[in-house]
Amino acid sequence: QAWFFPAGKTPVSLISRLAHSPMSSAHSPKSSERSPLSGGGDSHDGYPNIDRGGGCDIGQMGTVPLLAEEIQIDDHDASVVFIFPRDEEAGGEVDAKASKDDPQAEARKIFFRWDNPVFYPARLTIFDELEAVEEERVSEGEYQDLVRKMFLAIVQAGGCTASSSSSIDDDEVFLKVAMPGTEARLGEIAEYYRYRMPVRDEVWVETTKRQPFENDEGLSVPVYLEYNKDTAHMVQDFRQIDEIRLIMKWLSERVNVEEMLKQKVIVRMFPACNYNQMLELAAGWASLRSPHLAANYDDVELVRGYFGEHIGFFFLWFASYKKGLALLAMASFVAWIAKRVAIALDSTLIRPWLPLFFVIYLVLWVVGFNELFKRKSARFRQKWGMKDWNSQQANTLPSFDRKMEGTTAGDFWRMMAQAVTGIYITTFAVAILGIAIINGEMRLNDDMRLAAVQPYIVSVLMKVCSFVWSKVAFNIVKWENHRTRQRFDDSLAWTLASVKLFVAIFPFVQLAFLEPSLNETCKASLIKAALAVYSATGWPLGTLPLTLGISALNGTATDGTNLTESDLSFLEGYTSTTDKHVCISGCYPIKCKQGDSQNNGFTCLDICADNLDTQLMTYYGLQVVSAVVFLLIPIVLTKAAVVTEMVKVSGHPGSTFVAVLRSLAGFPFSRVKTTGGTYSLLQYQAKCHGSSPYEYGSWGGSFVEDFLDIAIGYSLLACFSQLKPMMVAIGTGSYFIIYRILAYRMLNVTCRPWPNGSESIGVWQEIMDSIATIAVTCNVALCTFVMEPIKHWPLETKLLFFILAEKGLFSLRSLICAMLKDQPDDVTRIYDQMDESAKVLTIPPLVASPKAHDFSRVNIGLAACLSETSDDASDAD
Repeated sequence: QAWFFPAGKTPVSLISRLAHSPMSSAHSPKSSERSPLSGGGDSHDGYPNIDRGGGCDIGQMGTVPLLAEEIQIDDHDASVVFIFPRDEEAGGEVDAKASKDDPQAEARKIFFRWDNPVFYPARLTIFDELEAVEEERVSEGEYQDLVRKMFLAIVQAGGCTASSSSSIDDDEVFLKVAMPGTEARLGEIAEYYRYRMPVRDEVWVETTKRQPFENDEGLSVPVYLEYNKDTAHMVQDFRQIDEIRLIMKWLSERVNVEEMLKQKVIVRMFPACNYNQMLELAAGWASLRSPHLAANYDDVELVRGYFGEHIGFFFLWFASYKKGLALLAMASFVAWIAKRVAIALDSTLIRPWLPLFFVIYLVLWVVGFNELFKRKSARFRQKWGMKDWNSQQANTLPSFDRKMEGTTAGDFWRMMAQAVTGIYITTFAVAILGIAIINGEMRLNDDMRLAAVQPYIVSVLMKVCSFVWSKVAFNIVKWENHRTRQRFDDSLAWTLASVKLFVAIFPFVQLAFLEPSLNETCKASLIKAALAVYSATGWPLGTLPLTLGISALNGTATDGTNLTESDLSFLEGYTSTTDKHVCISGCYPIKCKQGDSQNNGFTCLDICADNLDTQLMTYYGLQVVSAVVFLLIPIVLTKAAVVTEMVKVSGHPGSTFVAVLRSLAGFPFSRVKTTGGTYSLLQYQAKCHGSSPYEYGSWGGSFVEDFLDIAIGYSLLACFSQLKPMMVAIGTGSYFIIYRILAYRMLNVTCRPWPNGSESIGVWQEIMDSIATIAVTCNVALCTFVMEPIKHWPLETKLLFFILAEKGLFSLRSLICAMLKDQPDDVTRIYDQMDESAKVLTIPPLVASPKAHDFSRVNIGLAACLSETSDDASDAD
C-alpha cells in the first residue's frame, strides 16, 4: 500500500516513487512499433507544439486575489490534476486495513471496458492479481494500490507525462498529467479522433494566394482541417484546452473517473489552471475595477481560449444581451420622457396610447435580439471550428447504457421523466389557484385571515417548489440515458427551465390576469363592498371620499356627511353586479387622478399594477444581492479551507478562527513568519474545487444554473416591463454588475471548469425562442386587460383586439425570422469556399493519365464526316 503509508515503510516501486517523491516525474516510453493508440509514439518534426499560454518557471512565486500570502506557481507540465487520498495513518481518509467487498466487481466498474483489450495497453492484470488473493481477504489498501497502478499504466500508455507532489499537510497526493510540448503522441490521438485544427494564416496565404476569410462582422475566419500527419505542418499549435480535451478523451474511453470518485480512489480531479492566462483575464475581463463595463470580442476570445467554447458562447450571449438591453433602456427612457410630456400637456388623446408603442418596440426587440444572436452564433461557430462538434467530438458518458437505446424500456423512462415534469407543474398551479379560490370564499364571508397571509404563503410555496425541483430534476434527467454531457445538460436545462420559469412567471400572471376575479369583494351594495375593501388601507389618493374626509370604516364624515354611490364614481370599470351582490375587482384602485375622459373622469393605478411594479423592481435588486452573496460565500469557504490547512502545518501560535478572520480582512493569516511549507497554486485550486466547483448544485454555480437565473430575468423583462418601462434601465444596470461578478467568480473563485467545446448556447436558444413566444401573448394581454384605455372597453371589443393584435405581432415575428436567416449569407459563402480550399490544401492535383489513347481518327470539326469514329475503334485497329 505504497500510496497510503508514510515513505520508507514500503518497498520502492513506481507507485511509491510517484507517491512520495517531492516532485517526481514518470515519462512515457517511446516506441515507433506501436499502433497509433497503443502507447506513446516517437516525436516528429511535423507535429505542432502545445501552446499553454507561456508556462511559469519552476519555483516562481505569485499571488491570487483571495490570499494575501504569496504562493508557489506550480502549473508547469500540468493539464489535468488528479488528487489521491492517503491512508489514515498518514493523515488521509482511506482506511487501508478495511475489508473490500467484491473487489473484482468494483474494479470492473472503473475499468468498464475490461473485456475489450483494444482499449488497454496490455491485459488487465489487476483482475489476475485480485483473483490470486480471492480466497483471502482483500483490504481497501491492497485494492486501491492495484487500481492506482493500473490507472498509471493507462495514463502512461496514452503517452502522457506524470509528476506528483504531496499536499502541504501530506494527506493527499497531487498527480499532474500532461503531454510533452514536442511529443508526437498528442498528434496521434488528435488524428485518431479526427480532431479539427485551424490552418496557419501564413500557410493559407502561401498555398492559395488569398487572404484569410473575413465575415461581415470583420472577424477573421480560419479554415479547419481534420488533423493528420499530412496536415500537421499546416495547422496552428495545440492549445492547452486541446491537450486537456484529448487527454480526457483518451482516459474516458478506458476509465470511469466518476466511479473512481465514488469509490474514493481519487477525491478530486480538475483541469489545471494556467497562471499567465489567469493574469491576462484578470487584467480586464474579470476585473471588478475595470472601467470598461461592456465586453468586446477580444474578451470573448480570451474566455474561449481558457474556458472553452461552451463557456465562451455563454459569455458571448451575455455580452450581446447587455448591449441589447442598452438599446431597450434608451427606448424606455424615451417612453418615460414622452409620458411626462403628455402629463404636462394634459394630453388625454396621446397619453393612454404611449404604452402601446412601447409594447410594439419591446416585442420587436425580443424577436430581433433572438434572431440576431442566432446569426452571431453561426459566425462564431464557424470562426471557432465548432460545426458538428456535438456529434463528432463530445465524450460518451460512462453512465450511458447502449442496450437501452431504441428499446421500449428506454422510451418508457423518457416518457416518465416528461410526465413527472408535467405533473409537478400542474400541482404547483393547482396549489396557487386553490389558495386564491379559498381566499375568495373566505372573503365572501368577511373572513380576512387568509387574505392577510396569502402573499407570504405563495412566496414560501414558490421557493419550496423551486428548491425541491432543483433536487429532483437532476435525478429525473438521469432516467433518460443520455450519451453525452451536452445532451444531458440540454435535457437538464429544459427540465429545470420548464418548471422554474413557470414558478417565477405564474405569480405575475396571477396578479395581472387572475387576481381581479379570484379575489374580488362582493357585498349587498356598492357602498358596503367599498367599505370592506378600503377599511384597512383608507380611500385612494385623489378620490372624493378622501377629499370630503369620509371615514373608510363607517362611511361617515366628521360633519355627518354620509358616503353615497356617486362618491364612488372612481370605481367605475372595477365593479360587476350579480343578482344578489355588487363585486369590486381584486385589482381595486389605490391612487387616482381626476380630469381624464376615461373611467368617468378618473385615471387610476390599481393595486395589482402597483404590486407588479414592486415585485419586478425587487426581483432585479435581489438578483444583484444574490449574485454578491453567492460570490462571498464560496470566497469565505475557500479562504477558510486554505487558511485552516496552512495554520495546521505552519506552527502558527494563534487560533485558526482568528487566522481566518485576518485572511478575510485581506491581511496575512499570521503576524509572525511561519515555518510551514509553501502553499501552491494547484493546492489553492483544489480548495476552490472542494468549496465551489463549477457543477450543478454547488456554490461555484454551473452553466445551467447561471443561464437559468438570467433567463428568468429576461422572461420577466420581456413579458412585464411595459408596466414600468424604467425597470429596463434598472435591469440593464443590474446585469452589467452581474456580468462582472460572474466573470470574477469564474476566474478567481470557481475551480477552472472543463474547457468543453460547443456549437452554440444549445438548448438555451430554444428556451429564449419560447420566451419570445410567451412575451408576445403576455404583452398583448396586458395591453388588452390591464392597461389604459383598452381595459375599459366592452368585453367583445377587447377580445377582438386581443386576437387581431396577437395574430398581427406573430405575423410580424414570422416576417422578421424569415428576413433574418439563422445562418447568414456570409457564413454560407465562407463554408462553400472552405470546402473548395480544403481540397487545394489536402488533395494533390491530378496529373495527366499515364495511358494516352489514340485520337487520330476522332473528328469533331465543322466539316461533315463520312463515318463516325471513336477512340475505341481506333484502339481496336
